[in-house]
Amino acid sequence: MPESSFKVKASQQMHKHAGSSPPPSPPTLQHRFDSKVPNFTAKVKTIVPHVEDHDFELPGSSRSPIIPMIAGAVAGSMEHLCMYPVDTIKTRMQAIQPGQPVYTNVIDGFASIAAKEGIPSLYRGVSAIVCAAIPSHAIYFATYEFVKKSFDKDGHHVGHHVHAIGGAVATAAHDAVVTPVDVIKQRLQLHGSRFQNPRQVVSHILKNEGIGAFYASYPTTLVMNVPFVSAHFVAYEFLKRSISEKFEKNKLNHESPLVHMLAGAGAGALGGLVSNPFDVIKTRIQTNSLGESRSLYKAFKLILRKEGIGGFSQGLSARILYFIPSAAICWTTYEAMKKVLSLSL
Repeated sequence: MPESSFKVKASQQMHKHAGSSPPPSPPTLQHRFDSKVPNFTAKVKTIVPHVEDHDFELPGSSRSPIIPMIAGAVAGSMEHLCMYPVDTIKTRMQAIQPGQPVYTNVIDGFASIAAKEGIPSLYRGVSAIVCAAIPSHAIYFATYEFVKKSFDKDGHHVGHHVHAIGGAVATAAHDAVVTPVDVIKQRLQLHGSRFQNPRQVVSHILKNEGIGAFYASYPTTLVMNVPFVSAHFVAYEFLKRSISEKFEKNKLNHESPLVHMLAGAGAGALGGLVSNPFDVIKTRIQTNSLGESRSLYKAFKLILRKEGIGGFSQGLSARILYFIPSAAICWTTYEAMKKVLSLSL
């Protein structure tokens, strides 16, 4: 029999037998791991007593913090890189210092800064905030997912109170990391800032204001961010589920990035609007615009006395304009990265 004919028949026989049972699925991460180190989990339990099954999680596990940490770090970096110029304009609109130009809106601020100081000035301090965004957003999203899954014992959807609690806990952890860096960033963002890099800011603050200046706004930040992030997470989860159901009903892809983008944008707008008065106070404290008035109550009284209730709406348009796209970018990136990492790890 010719060799080519033999190969054809052998191939037909193989396909015939293959039709009776599906081809074996590729080995999972757990199988590959066990093949290299047999009974690894059992050995760990022998060495380290009281290790339960749910305490030992591989990176691909649904309960592993690795995926939300990596996804969160990427999402946070993307958000800050894309939205940093708007954040610079918002900071200047809220700080209000002698001799500083007054911008009527975000577009006016962008055009004025770009023309008089150059485009790079819109990005002053970006390296500090991106470096902080990597660990802070990793902690932020990992903490939120941990709290959410701690309440989700049966695999059902948790209530909005859990999303609020998760947001509050995640915020406390995130802000502990990011507040000192936010102080450095805002000092660099100010009009006519005398500082050229983060090291100069750190040196000046330590010498003239003390280490406490890095955390002077932390209580205000928590007062602002705990309700903001709690409302943000509740709004996001609610909008995501509502939009997903609408998409599914109309036979559209309910896991589309567009769902996460729309839900993130809506949640960002709501959060930015509600928390703006506290953000004004926080910015004034961090930029030392109020002198020695570093407490939340004193700063509130001073702004109210000098500028009236309208003082707390400074930078509102910039803040909302910042949070709509930034939350959309952050959530879309986060959900996409989670999906990719869940498939690859």
